[in-house]
Amino acid sequence: MGPKKLSATTSVVAIVIALAAVLQTAEAETHKVSWNNTVGANYYTSWAANQTFKVGDLLVFNFTTGRHDVAEVAKDAYEKCNVTDLISNPKYDGPANYTLNATGDHYFICLFPGHCDQGQKLAITVTTSHSGSAPTPAPAPSSTGTPPSGAKSPPSSTSPPPSTSSTTAPPPPKGSTGSSSHVVTISTVFMSIAVALFCLF
Repeated sequence: MGPKKLSATTSVVAIVIALAAVLQTAEAETHKVSWNNTVGANYYTSWAANQTFKVGDLLVFNFTTGRHDVAEVAKDAYEKCNVTDLISNPKYDGPANYTLNATGDHYFICLFPGHCDQGQKLAITVTTSHSGSAPTPAPAPSSTGTPPSGAKSPPSSTSPPPSTSSTTAPPPPKGSTGSSSHVVTISTVFMSIAVALFCLF
């Protein structure tokens, strides 16, 4: 095998490996949550029922900094709107991103006084990753009832009330959240094929 053929074969193998890596990461989806307390008690339950959450997906809570926050909590804290049994440190700046790293049920609430009771809470079930790798079990909820070290305490009840004039756009239709990653993937595939053909001839 001559040097030109060996170089072309090496190039094709490298491109195939790169394509496999790109296609695997492109499968992860971004789920955008319009996070506020004016949507009603069943809004987030209905929204989550129309989504499929997989390990590796990104959950983006869109909210106005200073008016809302978000924290992952244990199931009991979710059900009772208990703002002290936190699994993760609260995220005070919007938009807040959570990468879904473990299978199982995950619960999120707003820590602002009264917001969780008004329906600003989300329960999701995360299943096996898109790539088919072995599932990672979710971490066990904290039983101490205290926030993780370094966690800030929730805002006081003297914070300004939320504006009642804000409107919430409905969540995007299922499947539309990852469309930009599909465009990138398709573009990468075609570009890689063109490079491979150029190297072979």
